[in-house]
Amino acid sequence: MRRCITILYIALLAAAPLAAQTINDVHVVGGKANADGTVTYELTYTMPLPQPRSDYSYTVTPIIRHGADSITDTPVMIRGKRNAKKFRRDILFSRNPKLDPALTYIPAGTKTAVTRTLTLNSAEHPWLKGNDITLCTQIDEEGCCEILGTRWQCGETARCERPFAPVIADVEDNTGKAGMLEKDNPILQHVSHYRPYDDSRILRKESGMLYVFFPLDKWTLLHDFRNNAATLDTIVSITRQIMADTTSTVKLIQIIGLASPEGPVKRNLLLGENRAIALRDYVQTHVDTPMPDSMFELCNGGEAWNELRSQVEELDIEGRDQLLDIIDNTPDPDLRERRMKALNGGKTYAYLKDNVLRDQRNSGYIRIYYDYVPDTAAATINRASELLREEKYAEALELLNTVKDDHRSLNARGVALYMTGSHEEGIAAIRRAAALGNEQAKNNLKQLTE
Repeated sequence: MRRCITILYIALLAAAPLAAQTINDVHVVGGKANADGTVTYELTYTMPLPQPRSDYSYTVTPIIRHGADSITDTPVMIRGKRNAKKFRRDILFSRNPKLDPALTYIPAGTKTAVTRTLTLNSAEHPWLKGNDITLCTQIDEEGCCEILGTRWQCGETARCERPFAPVIADVEDNTGKAGMLEKDNPILQHVSHYRPYDDSRILRKESGMLYVFFPLDKWTLLHDFRNNAATLDTIVSITRQIMADTTSTVKLIQIIGLASPEGPVKRNLLLGENRAIALRDYVQTHVDTPMPDSMFELCNGGEAWNELRSQVEELDIEGRDQLLDIIDNTPDPDLRERRMKALNGGKTYAYLKDNVLRDQRNSGYIRIYYDYVPDTAAATINRASELLREEKYAEALELLNTVKDDHRSLNARGVALYMTGSHEEGIAAIRRAAALGNEQAKNNLKQLTE
């Protein structure tokens, strides 16, 4: 039985071809996906014809098989020379006046093989879809006066591939717990975005600011003062989660202690320093993992004039412009405070004291800078996904085998396995990815199993 080159084409409605595969006897071209979900295959097979002795005939029946399922095509009868002469004589004398319409008659020696093409639809033969098929021939031998027996010949298998357009998406770089927390907590930033503190910064306008407040002229940190409880719980929770994560680390916690401009500058510098220390001590006490002082950057912002000026600009009060002029053009901070108190007979300052200055009595701004372990697995999976899109399946599989324990590789690896011929293993990997919620895998699984 001769070998022949088989080209397997898998397509959607556009019927884009895939790579060739060599099998014996049968060529499957297709399938073409139909709007109703069925698949149409064009199947071409070459059936070798045995040559009978002169008094004998063979009836050769081609059968396409998969397990217990089969498709029987029109049989071929080959008659030897004397057998054919007798057959013609029987027709002439009306002993056997009719030809069997289920048979194709071929004189011995005129052909050594028959090639046919069938168009098959999975609606009529659902077992075709995604399965291997084999061409078998049933050969019945008959002599001049007797039936001598039946024998079988079967070739190698060919696959009726499902139309499959793999859906593959790049995976996200795993930034660890810190990266996930950053999405909802702008207090977190990667260490590459670190900014040293300088007094030109207006902290209240920076994204993700968190303030812890203190009573006037105090640096004792009270959990139940103003909204401190929620802020402190957030800071501690975020820090704990990152410290417990193996893929990310706290690199630096930056704390800026501030004080309102009320009172002497020297006293306010002491307040700013000790308020930053108080917040650091609170975090160290409430996080399970030891955090050395070196993990903190304490900055003494002193009197929060930039914060005050920023708030005053947004006010609609009597004397606002004069107040801004005093802040901008009075270099000495103690004299600046006295002029503010005297403005409009003290009315403007009274408003500030009741509504604005209390916001400067705080431990200031806090920022947590993190780092994470580089996600080399994501880079490998995404490179392999590029190769899959370029139809370099074997090369992609080789890469994906190096990260097969990472669940993010399951869909891409399943596609690579399937496209390199490991169909069952590939579908199993895609199925696991779908079970984990991968939407691309769900799409691929639907194409390959429904």
